[in-house]
Amino acid sequence: MTILVFGGLGHVGSWITHDLVSRGTDVAVFDLGARAFDRMDYDYLTPLRDRIHLEAVDVLDTHALYDRMRAYDIEAVIFGVAVISGPEFQLRPFRNIQINTVGLLNVIEACRVLGVPKFVNMSSGAVYGDHPGDQTEDLPYKATDLYSGTKIANEVLALQYGETYGMDVRNARLFAIYGPGKRPSQMNALYQVLFGPLEGMTGMSTPSGADQIFDWTHVRDSAKGVIDILDADDVAGESFNISCGTAFRHSDILQQVRELIGYDPHVTMGPGKFLNRGAPLNIGKAERLIGFTPRFGDIREGLADYQRWLNPATTDRGAT
Repeated sequence: MTILVFGGLGHVGSWITHDLVSRGTDVAVFDLGARAFDRMDYDYLTPLRDRIHLEAVDVLDTHALYDRMRAYDIEAVIFGVAVISGPEFQLRPFRNIQINTVGLLNVIEACRVLGVPKFVNMSSGAVYGDHPGDQTEDLPYKATDLYSGTKIANEVLALQYGETYGMDVRNARLFAIYGPGKRPSQMNALYQVLFGPLEGMTGMSTPSGADQIFDWTHVRDSAKGVIDILDADDVAGESFNISCGTAFRHSDILQQVRELIGYDPHVTMGPGKFLNRGAPLNIGKAERLIGFTPRFGDIREGLADYQRWLNPATTDRGAT
């Protein structure tokens, strides 16, 4: 039996792939990035390469999707394909909405036709919009941008597939994520300002965001939470918040980074919010029902771990 991870070479998806394969699970990764695997900076996946089935499948190509899914005896599907949130999302709205939502529909419909018993949707805390902090799973949906609209649509459609066709559907609501697997220099302006100095970047700026409070979550914790949802018994139809559970002001994160690197990287962040979101996600339900506990609840430990991965020449690389 095989678990299919759609987007299994993305930031969170790559660690889900790593952790599933490391425990002996047969994993197939459906990700267009499979063509460029050997050029990726995934040192943690390279030793496992021969144990991963890599498939360069576009979720909008239904013919290829069905053709390749039929090649596996599928135990479960984890859907993590997404264009991530940020100001750039609205620059190509139709294409990005297609990838996020039509992509999910194509995959879950294939699961229905092929009889896949379990579907885990990697959703987002964006479904709460700008509801204030301590967001619990019983809050109503609130879209504050196109990205959050796609995540709300995906949850509703996935859960209705579950109700209508007797599929075991579960939603993992992730939030702001940092850590090994993505270099700040490859990410958006907010990510570069907050975490770029850990990579050696200096002089970055963003016009807003200093007053934002986010529960930035280490990528290893995000991956663990998704797998905990996958493994849990008797939680079909449920949604779970997966985050560190603690909110940090961006200006405070900048100070933590300065202390960690030992110098002033001369980054600037304007006042206000970068995204119209509230925080933190309340993770009490995940703690009670699926046994989820974040390892990096203290962001200082998470930042130090990230720095070790980004700077292998001066530190022991990789999370353990």
